[in-house]
Amino acid sequence: MTLMPQGGRSASQLWQEYAFLTREMAKMLLKQDLELFLELMDQRDTIQVAITALPEDVFKTSMEGRDLLSTIETQNKTIAGALQRLYNNSKQRHQVVNAYDNLGTGYTGIRVNRQS
Repeated sequence: MTLMPQGGRSASQLWQEYAFLTREMAKMLLKQDLELFLELMDQRDTIQVAITALPEDVFKTSMEGRDLLSTIETQNKTIAGALQRLYNNSKQRHQVVNAYDNLGTGYTGIRVNRQS
């Protein structure tokens, strides 16, 4: 028997919603839609709070629950990898921009006073 948390959703329903949001987050990262990714992450955090508030979560120990948690874990690893690649690409672009910004500076604009 799965207990019903506040809002009338069972642990199974909450975990299914959590898994759905995780899948959608991965899709948004692939599309590089970071605004929607962050919105989905906020929604997932809300579901996480509801899951944590459950007095007892027997769903996690069921076969269906273990399978779903395994899938979520795999998707979380995919998301973490995609975020790391996105960070690395952004960092590299930033370094290239800085390299070009600093190019040509140094002695530009300095006049030598030959009379002194």
